[in-house]
Amino acid sequence: MKNEELINIAKMAWKNSISDISNYGVGAALVAKSGTVYIGANIEDKAIPSLSNCAERVAISNAISHGEREFVKIAIVGGKKDSNTIDDNISPCGLCLQYMLDFCKDIEVISYINGELVSKKLTDFLNYPYIFK
Repeated sequence: MKNEELINIAKMAWKNSISDISNYGVGAALVAKSGTVYIGANIEDKAIPSLSNCAERVAISNAISHGEREFVKIAIVGGKKDSNTIDDNISPCGLCLQYMLDFCKDIEVISYINGELVSKKLTDFLNYPYIFK
């Protein structure tokens, strides 16, 4: 699957975001080694904010729940929910980077950086990753 196609799927997932706390929605589209695409959107919980989940972790959990264990790439987009446009800069948060490191170490991360569609290996985002042995 081409990166642009995956970004478009992430944009559709972005519209499903529940982001009543931050008003910032994020959508993710994850490609498993099987070729199946799993989506995720950030889900914020107003009552107990610590129960909120990022789009990347939702997509990965969705895939794992369906029996997937190997992943190729993930696309992420984000932007204000009251806007119809996505931001031209987004990268996974630290928690998502660690989660991806734990569950899909060699994944390619696709997002907009400085207005350009960029593809990087997960390890490019991590200077000194924590790896539990």
